[in-house]
Amino acid sequence: MMRILVKKSIKILLLSELLVILSSSISWSFFINAQVAFLSSFVILLGSMYSYKKLVMQRVENEIFVDDERDELDKIDDFHELFDENNIQENSVEEIKTALKEEKKHLKSNNFKNVKATSGATVSLFRIVPYLFLVFGFIALQNNQLLQLLPYLLFLSLGLAVGYFVGREIFIFKQLSEEY
Repeated sequence: MMRILVKKSIKILLLSELLVILSSSISWSFFINAQVAFLSSFVILLGSMYSYKKLVMQRVENEIFVDDERDELDKIDDFHELFDENNIQENSVEEIKTALKEEKKHLKSNNFKNVKATSGATVSLFRIVPYLFLVFGFIALQNNQLLQLLPYLLFLSLGLAVGYFVGREIFIFKQLSEEY
């Protein structure tokens, strides 16, 4: 099964890379814009999918499950359940003011918890390095007067589409087929 997924992913990547290579018949500038944009968006999407998969798998292994009603960020942000739809009460103005003051203190103290809960997949090298490639590639094209926005944006979107399909084949369907 794994062999079929890899073959399918390689076929998708090679067909799209063939399209990028064919763009060299238009001009060198068109080709280099296409190649930089395609590779950077492709690698960004694969890195993002991999880092999120890794984060989810770590939470599953550690048995950190989020209840269906309130997720971890809601618990941190709304400690007193002031904005909970099921818990709407008739409170006096004074009770609301004291609850808001406590909530502000709680938010200031738990700011680090909030950042830590969301930064697991965001600060991954699998995401940072491709974004650096995107930024430096764009700057290099601009500094060398090679930047053409039409091919750049066109192949940026192609890289996102191909990255999605290849990432889906590698990271999502592989895991589901092994479990069921």
